[in-house]
Amino acid sequence: MNESRSILAGLRVGFAWMAVIGSILLAIFLVVDFELLQADIRDDYGHIGIVHEVIDHVIFPIIVLLVPLILTTIWLMDRALAPLHDAAERIHQATGKERGFRVETSDLPSEALPFVEAVNALLARLDDAAQRQEGFAADVAHELKTPLAVVMLELERLHNPGADRIIADLAAMNRLVEQLLVLAQLDAYAAAPQPFCSVDLSKPALEAIKLVAVAATQNKVRLAYRDDRGAPVAGRIEAITAAIRNLLENAIRVTPPGGEVVIVSGPGPRIRVVDGGPGIDALALLKLSDRFRRGENASHGGAGLGLSIVRRIVEVHGGILSTHPDEPSIELDFRRNNK
Repeated sequence: MNESRSILAGLRVGFAWMAVIGSILLAIFLVVDFELLQADIRDDYGHIGIVHEVIDHVIFPIIVLLVPLILTTIWLMDRALAPLHDAAERIHQATGKERGFRVETSDLPSEALPFVEAVNALLARLDDAAQRQEGFAADVAHELKTPLAVVMLELERLHNPGADRIIADLAAMNRLVEQLLVLAQLDAYAAAPQPFCSVDLSKPALEAIKLVAVAATQNKVRLAYRDDRGAPVAGRIEAITAAIRNLLENAIRVTPPGGEVVIVSGPGPRIRVVDGGPGIDALALLKLSDRFRRGENASHGGAGLGLSIVRRIVEVHGGILSTHPDEPSIELDFRRNNK
């Protein structure tokens, strides 16, 4: 806590100065009173006697009064500020449940209500912005994917080599739309996070294998899954599936025909994709995970978003994207967010 800006510390210092200055002023008044106005008393008691009288009947009672006054004042200030500390604790405990969260105002002092109401209004605007962004992304994806699917079906009826090339381009465009939709959803989630669910890593891994099975067959690459004591992950299954799918697509491209791509779950809340390529070091992985950066084996119809999406998904889940030192693979490590 910054003591220079603490209300409690400021009040304590202010009360301390009030007590000191008040005592000094009272002592000055008594001295002036006895020296100038109460000459007869001064002559009877003398200067030493007056000092003793002031100490016995003024200074000592002030000290006796100040101690309980200070303790009572500190207790009252702590009690008055306790609702603010409780509200801060509730806000900290809302991590992972930010979407729809509002600060409760019923127990707060009236002086803090304008600030808290402004914070709640800001949270409401963030929720609305995230909801609009998610809705916009979903609407755009639907509006683009539907005509693309219709055009691809019409072109497939032509059975023409030129049409096949256009179909491949349209499929790449369709995949790009899906990638952009995932990015938009992740950005909306980052603005107003929703509660995570427990995800068994085998489910997104097997679902990703289904999604890339055709591409693996065309490239004559085998796909396999191995459970190495994998643990559940707190996250969104559709986002983790998208991340694994992107890694699988990259792995299929760099694996020579007849090779194998293996998804390994575990140990613990992490999963990695082992390919048959030359591998990649940590620095190269960092560069390629920037948006629109493309590797040597990137697909011709891609936009360089694959690893960028993977890194973004891992970051939203509180994990890290890394390479494995002993094999050509890329790993999603969620241990930091699942302790």
